[in-house]
Parts: sequence; C-alpha cells; structure tokens
Amino acid sequence: MLEQTWTDWGSARPSTSLIHLDSAAVGRQSEATLEAVGRHARLEAEQGGYVAQAMAADRLAALRADVAGLLGADADGVAFVESAAAAFDALVDVWPWSEGARIGVAASEWGPNVETFVHRGLVPVMLPVDVVGVLDLQALDDRLRTDPPELVHVDLVAAQRGLVQPAGEVIAVCRAHGVPVWVDAAQAVGHVAVPPGADAVYATSRKWLAGPRGVGMLAVAPERRSSLRLRRLAKHPDLPDVQHLESDEAHVAGRVGLGVAVREHLDLGPGRVHARLAEVGGLVREAIATVPGWEVVGPDAPAGSTTSITPTAGQDVAASRERLLAEHGILTSVCLPWRAPEMDTPYLRLSAHVDLTPDALERVCEALATS
Repeated sequence: MLEQTWTDWGSARPSTSLIHLDSAAVGRQSEATLEAVGRHARLEAEQGGYVAQAMAADRLAALRADVAGLLGADADGVAFVESAAAAFDALVDVWPWSEGARIGVAASEWGPNVETFVHRGLVPVMLPVDVVGVLDLQALDDRLRTDPPELVHVDLVAAQRGLVQPAGEVIAVCRAHGVPVWVDAAQAVGHVAVPPGADAVYATSRKWLAGPRGVGMLAVAPERRSSLRLRRLAKHPDLPDVQHLESDEAHVAGRVGLGVAVREHLDLGPGRVHARLAEVGGLVREAIATVPGWEVVGPDAPAGSTTSITPTAGQDVAASRERLLAEHGILTSVCLPWRAPEMDTPYLRLSAHVDLTPDALERVCEALATS
C-alpha cells in the first residue's frame, strides 16, 4: 500500500485518467499551484501588470530565497528566466570565454547543450567515464592535471536515461585544479540533491518541482559575478549583477505559482522526496526486468526515478509510446539519439513521481508486454 503522504501528493493535483510517467518532461502541478497562477493573472487584469508584480514582491522574494537554497546558492546570485535552456543560453552569452575554449562534458550530456557550445565557437571535449557512464573521478583528476579544459559542464541527471553523475565530487576535483564547473540541474532539482559549490547552476520549474511551464532559474557563484559580460540596465541601478539577466516582460504569474510548488516541496522535505523518487525508480527497474520484449538501459548505473528502456523484439519505440497512451492511458516519452552523444538508438522513458502505486506499475508492465 502506498504511504499516505504520497497518496496525498497525488490527490493534491487535478484528477486524471492517465498513469503519468512523464515528470521528466512536465510534472503535474497541484491545484494550489494552478490557483496561484490564475489568481495572479486575474490580479494583473484587475490592477495592472506592474502593480500586480509589486503586490507580489514578498512572495517573489521568498521564492528567490527558496530557490537559492535548492541550488546551493545565495539569493542575490539567483535569476529567473523563461526556461533551463534560456538560462543555459544566457550563461553562455555572458561567461568570459577565451577564443575556442574547450568545455569538458560526459557522453551523457544533453545534446542541445553540446550543439550550443559548438554554435558559439566553443569546443566540447569528452571526459572519461566508467562502464556505466559515470564520470571517472581519478581519470578526471589526471586529465585536469595534464590537459584541463576551460570549463567542466556536468549534466547532474541525464534527460535520456536518468543517470546521476557525482556532481559534488566533480566540483571538488575541479576546485583543486582551478577549473570552473557548471551544473545542469534541469532534471535534478526536486529529484535529487543539487550539491553546493558550482560556479553556475541552472534548472527549470516544470519537471520534478511540478511548477508552471515558462520559468527557469540560474545561479552564479559570488566569485564569478564580476567577470560576467553583462548588459547592466540603467533603469535598474541597484539590481544585483545576475538579475540583469531577467526580463521585465517575465511570466510573473508563473513565478508566483512556482513559489507555491517549491514551498510544497520544501514542506514535504527534499531529502524525503529524493529518497521516495529513488525508491520509485528502483521499483520500476525491478519490474521492467521481468517484462518480455524490453530491457532497462544502464540497469547498473546510479539513477533516480527516471528509467529508460529499449525493445528487444524489434518494436518501434515511437509506435509503442503511442499505443501505451491511446490504448492504455499511460503517458511516457520517446528519447531520440539527438538527446545525447552516447545514444545511437531510441529509448522509451518512464519518469514516475512519488505517487506511483503498485497497481499502476503492474498495469504498465502488462501494457508493455503487448506494446
């Protein structure tokens, strides 16, 4: 039987006929989060957008402080943008690169990040990993001693298969060699702990935090802020450096809603949520291992809730995903090879949240056996 806490988490969201295994794409917002977004949008219509924003100042300040805690940062170093991708693009734009700078990444890196580095004239270089794709810390230490890149970029939780990288240890190794580290926490915040100490970290509201779409967040360490190539706006002379990356045309209602979602997460206890999501992932991988026609990608790799699987009987992954949704009411994602350098075949991704029940998991396995 599912613990009442996790049943209540599910009950706090709009009812659905689907088995939702797609939190790695878009998590399910709570009724309270949806109501907060709607109330602020209505307030904008009644009072004016900027007046409504001023009226929400305390809630927005509380959100900034809460997010700083989740990202291992301080509130002055946190900025809100439109998405994790927008946060990444902003960082790439303002970071003080040398010409043709080399960026160390793992083979599990988010593919569009690699494409962006290349597009901006930067040179991604692959870092050593072990047999399951985890960054090899000793080999990394050796590399940084003899041939360091200008930056190490760590995708804390891989989007395509949920691989969890040892970001805290990577940060420590890089610190010892004076190499800065960025952490992509888009799949991590609300899912696994984000370690402190990164030079920059960025994330999104819409996945494991189950916040509104249209809000991204980034944080930059104090010692890196003065070197950022920022366009400081004269109309905001007192704004902290990193917050010059924010737009005056922001989705403020989304930020207000995110404040509710983050507070719900904090009230539950992040460590407790992380442990439950790890448990969910373990249960899913154990169950899938018994399903004919499918196998788990990287079953021995460290992972949270996200599990990706591949067909062993020639099934078309995209067609299977459509059948699961249309015939069984099971929502999943297809991960195509553009998602990561390590991929050469599509995956079917299952990313359940804390409210996954044993009955639902049994239905998923039965459906997969016929898909």
